[in-house]
Amino acid sequence: MTDNTGFMGGSDSSSQITSSLQSLKALRALRALRPLRMISRNQGMKLIVKTLLGSIPSMSNVALVCFLFLLIFAIIGVDSFKGKYARCSIEDDPSILTKQDCLDNGGEWYIVKENFDNVINGCRTLFEMMTTEGWMDVMNNGIDHEGIDMQPKKDNHKIYIGFFVLFMIFGSQFILNLFVGVIMDNFNKIKEKEEMGSLFVTDDQRAWIDA
Repeated sequence: MTDNTGFMGGSDSSSQITSSLQSLKALRALRALRPLRMISRNQGMKLIVKTLLGSIPSMSNVALVCFLFLLIFAIIGVDSFKGKYARCSIEDDPSILTKQDCLDNGGEWYIVKENFDNVINGCRTLFEMMTTEGWMDVMNNGIDHEGIDMQPKKDNHKIYIGFFVLFMIFGSQFILNLFVGVIMDNFNKIKEKEEMGSLFVTDDQRAWIDA
């Protein structure tokens, strides 16, 4: 009895030691933060970090514009495509025209993940499109739709190409570049101030330095 108890006690203590060692190993992940010490030593890195932090107020304004832009297109998308981003798992059977035909033939009627069934899903779908990730699939689903609970047909509504192309022109090329533009503008301003010698000089002092 005594030997068994001692053995069990030893196994418990060893498991505790093992768990403690594992928790200590997890702390090694903090070593990934070591390169951050370079920021205080490298003037270029300090300037970049200062630029990013200083761009937060301006980027919040751009984010608001981006959200309003997404909201407008999402409302248009919901009005045009609500309930229409669905299809049957059996796509090669021409006799399947409706959701009921799909179920009668043993197929599964499913809703495409990127859809416009509500404004939230619409904003999420449009945001994914802005990153150019899978935007062609979203456009093709919008072009192929036949109606609610209807099996899509290829190139059924080509007129909707204009909606998606227009969004990609403004969303991917214009809105996202606004963020880059804000950061670059702030970077140039801070760099100019750094070259003048101080971030805290007044306008009169700056004019004197220029002179």
